[in-house]
Amino acid sequence: MCFAATVLALGWAWGDLAVRAAKAPDRIGQMAGMTPQRWQRALDRLYQARALEPLNADYAAELGRHYAWLAWLSRSAPEASRLNRKKSRAAYAEAIGRRPSWGFAWANYAEASLLEGGAGDEARLALERAMRLAPWETRTQLKALLVGFSLWDGLDQPQQAALTASLQRALLIDEDVDLIVRMALQTGRESLLSNLLTKARHREILQRILSQSGRLGVSPAPQ
Repeated sequence: MCFAATVLALGWAWGDLAVRAAKAPDRIGQMAGMTPQRWQRALDRLYQARALEPLNADYAAELGRHYAWLAWLSRSAPEASRLNRKKSRAAYAEAIGRRPSWGFAWANYAEASLLEGGAGDEARLALERAMRLAPWETRTQLKALLVGFSLWDGLDQPQQAALTASLQRALLIDEDVDLIVRMALQTGRESLLSNLLTKARHREILQRILSQSGRLGVSPAPQ
């Protein structure tokens, strides 16, 4: 019994070390030095960790992140990009199966579904669950906002209301406002911000980014 527990504990420890060594970049600026060989080594470590702990949702989600990056990197090769998107979506689906209450996995599954199959019911349902399960988890809600902005026209009224509430919460964090504004502009949803950017410095961010992009500003919020 003690031997089995020791082996299991060692497996967990090795899996954690493998995943830490195989973490995907969080932003484009961290991509320097990520050669195809390094990507493959990272994937190999993750698959080994998952084999040791097949019920661990974190390993599946990290695989999803890796394949999402690889899909983006291979976008000039449509077939390779499509295959990586499919693998990313499958990995996030596995993570959800392991931990159904994990909003982060639902948000990323929503994005993967959107990128792979368009604005379908599956993407909208995943978005809805991400917003409901992790309303105050910053990275989850930022991802949900990007997906929600893209899906806005296909959302029903309760879903639009939930996304607006998520947007209001996200705007409480000053350092995220620049990113949120850029996401809204990227998806053509800057009108959603017009009555929510009530702080002067937030509206200055919007006007600065609009000016940089050569676009007209929005009407000021009522005081």
